[in-house]
Amino acid sequence: MKNIALILVASLMVILSSFTKPVQDSPFQHDRKEIKSSILLAGFDFFRTHRQGKDGITSTWGFSSGEAITGFILERTYEDPADPYAYWETVALVPASGLRSYKATDTNVFPGFISYRVTAVRENTVVAVSDVSTVHIVSH
Repeated sequence: MKNIALILVASLMVILSSFTKPVQDSPFQHDRKEIKSSILLAGFDFFRTHRQGKDGITSTWGFSSGEAITGFILERTYEDPADPYAYWETVALVPASGLRSYKATDTNVFPGFISYRVTAVRENTVVAVSDVSTVHIVSH
């Protein structure tokens, strides 16, 4: 009787597991070309954000890796940045120009805690992701 119960439970687990799909690791959760691989390498020298007047937040970062970077993606979230299901919205696409530092200003912000990160990309491959920087805006 125990053997039949074990076989029944094992069969049920196999059947139910076929209805689930594996979680896909993607650094972006919005409509854009899917990233092929996510190889994270050191390369960001610094990443800072600060309030820019009444209406914006300026992000500044330095990148000095030997990788051939094609551009950077500045993203923000109003959610918990440590949450893997947090929605990260693209703020700016900055083309790489061989400089050691870059900046972009987000002029469409709302009060609250806003977290930013920068992703360095080469074509459609993630090369490095910066630390997260959070700014608190009380009101406009």
